[in-house]
Amino acid sequence: MSMEFRIDKPGVYRRRDGVEVCLWPSGSNAPWLWVQIAGSESSGAYQVDGRFWWEGESSVDIVDYIGPLPAEILQRMADALDAAEYQPQQAALATFGEAISALTQEQPQ
Repeated sequence: MSMEFRIDKPGVYRRRDGVEVCLWPSGSNAPWLWVQIAGSESSGAYQVDGRFWWEGESSVDIVDYIGPLPAEILQRMADALDAAEYQPQQAALATFGEAISALTQEQPQ
C-alpha cells in the first residue's frame, strides 16, 4: 500500500482482498476513523491511511478509491434520517445502523 493513500471522503473503496466496501466517517472524537456501512459481511473501522483499525495491515486494508456512495445507500441514509425526525417521541436509536435496521423491519399498520 502506498504511504500516500488516504481515505478522505465517503465512498466505495476496494480492500486488498478485492472486496468493495462503502465507508463513512465515524463521527466520533477520532475523526481519522472511517466505518464500513455496506459491503462485505464483516464490518470494520479504518484509519485515514486505509489500515484496518483493529488488525493493522492485513488483507482487509483499503487500497483504492472506487467512487462515490451508490444512490441506494444515500437514499437509505436519507430515509433513516427522515424516520428519526418523523418519530421524535420514540427513543432515539444509538447508531445509524440501528436506524437502517429499524427501517427494514415491517411497520404495524
